[in-house]
Amino acid sequence: MSAIFGLCYTDNKPVTEELDLMTTQLNHWVADVKNTWCAGNNGMGHLMLFNTPESVNEKLPFTDTERQITITADARIDNRDELFRLFGITAPSQKLMADSQLILLAYQKYGEDCVNYLVGDFAFAIWDGPNQKWFCARDQMGIKSFFYYFRDNLFAFASQKKGLLCLPVNKAVNKQYFYNQSFFMHIQAADTTIYLHILKLKPAHCLSFYPAKNKLTTSQYWTLDATTELKLARKVDYYDGLRHHFETAMQCRLRTNYPIGIELSGGMDSASITGVASNFLKGTGKNIYTFTNADSEESFPYTSLGVGSEVQYANEVIRFNGIDNPVWITRDIYDDPLRVIELVEQINDGLERWYLSWQLPIKKEAMDRNVRTMFSGFPGDEMATYRGDFYFMDHLDNKNYSEYFKAKSRYGFNKYKPFIPAGLEYILHKISNLTKLNQYDVKTSALLFPFPFSNRFRRGDEAWRDSTFRERYKSHRHLLKYKLLKPQISQRMETENNYAAWFRMENRFPMADIRLTQFYLSMPNAIKYEGELTRTAWRKSMGKYLPPETLRRDSKTGIMFPYTFAPHVFENELKAFNFQVNNFTRYSEAQKEKILNLFNDNGNLMKYNILLCWLKKNVGNF
Repeated sequence: MSAIFGLCYTDNKPVTEELDLMTTQLNHWVADVKNTWCAGNNGMGHLMLFNTPESVNEKLPFTDTERQITITADARIDNRDELFRLFGITAPSQKLMADSQLILLAYQKYGEDCVNYLVGDFAFAIWDGPNQKWFCARDQMGIKSFFYYFRDNLFAFASQKKGLLCLPVNKAVNKQYFYNQSFFMHIQAADTTIYLHILKLKPAHCLSFYPAKNKLTTSQYWTLDATTELKLARKVDYYDGLRHHFETAMQCRLRTNYPIGIELSGGMDSASITGVASNFLKGTGKNIYTFTNADSEESFPYTSLGVGSEVQYANEVIRFNGIDNPVWITRDIYDDPLRVIELVEQINDGLERWYLSWQLPIKKEAMDRNVRTMFSGFPGDEMATYRGDFYFMDHLDNKNYSEYFKAKSRYGFNKYKPFIPAGLEYILHKISNLTKLNQYDVKTSALLFPFPFSNRFRRGDEAWRDSTFRERYKSHRHLLKYKLLKPQISQRMETENNYAAWFRMENRFPMADIRLTQFYLSMPNAIKYEGELTRTAWRKSMGKYLPPETLRRDSKTGIMFPYTFAPHVFENELKAFNFQVNNFTRYSEAQKEKILNLFNDNGNLMKYNILLCWLKKNVGNF
């Protein structure tokens, strides 16, 4: 895990103290090594957290003086062996070869097409002296963050927004983003932030910037193939292939000199990760810690929540794999919710699609044990361990309409959506914006955040700019592709990595490995969903790694953060909200009374607490 940053003035103004400012803001986690590079009006920097064996000897930013090319990177390259063969790297040099060096070799050989040869989690920036251009890229799934600013005479980038906010940038608020965040968080566009002029490089995109021309372009370099179906000789070959790809995804992510952490619920995804990790690391002496948010004595009865405890299933995984270091978490990182709210806002540099405050105690406990790699089972449910809803859509490919409509579905009218032209669906979406908004949202909007009608009318339009969304009903594979590549998936992983960075670690997501997801997507659906139990292929592939209790299980009714449902947590969050409203001078006394009366009965308190916390600091930017 690293932090990267840089900037360029297009009017040839020299870079001076800006790199020091960015270093200070991004070094909140206290880097093992920090360094900067500057050449006239261009500069970049790097903050290193040692994790992989190669990172100890990695020097960034690095300049190839012969070719006059400089790189900074936050990268873990997972197809190292493939690249070693491609570039003719001999065995003695392989162990010392840093991941950033492999990126640079790929760029030197293939230019901007280098991204087509890289597999892993990465964000990097290259200053190409001979061609006088910046080339930047972000990994296929958007796990590593890359924010950038391009306005007037300044181009700047950083791993986190705080690296840009310390510069003299325009901090105007993106009002549509704020509206979406208030009421419809799931529809934020992949390239937007709460700040109108601070953007994200989209997942699977690269960026080219030519200072002399003051020209910036972005382009997509990868997407999943939703049209090709694998044809293997035997059914067992699909199961073996799926297991092979998951084992590969795990093995390359186990590269670390430090203890391993795993977010363990009672579900199949984290159980599979725990099983493979413990099997691969057996006899190595490397510690594996599992972190499970457990039942709190003060939690509501699970029956009243309509969920069940995951602890019993997590215990079975721990026993099955002989885990010696399980960690059970039953409370938040702070007793005072205002401190949690302020920390979430501080880590995310404002508002982000996900809050995930339940991640904070996991990361804190892991840091105390010197864990620098945390495994997550997300987003397994979106692809490799998907339950198979809508699988019947493949009948449409064969024009077998009778089988299509006979197929079981709990989604009712959704069966007819593939027959609605995209243009008509968009019109219906706009009509919905005019007619549907529940009374609670209307009251909240009027009291807390008075938005113009145009924001409401444009809600959801971000999705329609995405071709994977527009094509999601072409087939079951297209729907699966959309489920995995929709913006909220990368935004979730990006937020988890933000939290991880704060606590000096890196999140790793084997279920998001593009080799694994492409293999699963290309498997025949009949192989994926046969039999009475869901996730058929995964069960048959991973049987040796899973305890019998997990293999027999066909549901996951529990939650990963039960302590947050304790009555005193709700009460404390309401007190924090009341405190913030009463101390916010923007509101009149009459408005405060209406707001507090409304939220005594309704409201996502954590969400609105964070919105208020941020708004108090930024109200002048609206």
